[in-house]
Amino acid sequence: MNRIIIVILLFPTLLLSQNNCEKYVEKYIPTDLNDAISFFECKWSKESLNEFKIKEEQKATSELHFGTGRSLRNNWKLWAGTSELSKFFRNLGINHPDDISSIILTSLHRKLNGIEIELDNQIKYYKDYWAESERKENERKKEEFSEFKIGDIVEFLYDYDFVSKRQEKKYMNDKCFATGKVIDLNKEKFELKINLIKSCDRKGIIVLEYDVWDKVDGEYKKIEEDKIEIMKKGETRWTLYNLWEIVE
Repeated sequence: MNRIIIVILLFPTLLLSQNNCEKYVEKYIPTDLNDAISFFECKWSKESLNEFKIKEEQKATSELHFGTGRSLRNNWKLWAGTSELSKFFRNLGINHPDDISSIILTSLHRKLNGIEIELDNQIKYYKDYWAESERKENERKKEEFSEFKIGDIVEFLYDYDFVSKRQEKKYMNDKCFATGKVIDLNKEKFELKINLIKSCDRKGIIVLEYDVWDKVDGEYKKIEEDKIEIMKKGETRWTLYNLWEIVE
């Protein structure tokens, strides 16, 4: 009697597992962490799963970072941030695709080895990492920004390319350097209010370049790439401090 009950209990589980694997068709994107783990359990061969399983965790996950990791970051739209999987992690406070892929592979390795995934601790690790990274970055910016004073004459560094070949040629041949004067400082945003004295081209200088995103049919999509903002001679505006260096 007991044997019959065991068979009845196990049989539906086997069927459920098979049905779950059937959904992982070409271009399928998992919706959450558990779904991502199931994807690998279904799509990888037993040999590949075991080879991954028996390696030390750090080695196993780091070896796949640039192969399997890159593939899932691209194919699962983690860079675009538009998939349900990326939204799942974003809601947990994890935004960087590298972090997401690492958590997925680490969680898979732990599950295969019967170890607690400890998702909360994994999330904390990456949050702490970025918090510390941001703290150090702010300290660096504060130190560099402190060198600027109101009244300084500054030279433009052309971080966003040139407005024309003529401007580029002048700059490369040391015939003209775009310069400005520091009118004000914003220590919170690390910005300089600059009055542009010389631009080496009547079109001006490119002081900002960015992609434009907008919500279309419920999803954020890139509607314009590499949009630029130009500052002309005589104009005064706020810009990032690292676009300039002090003229000695």
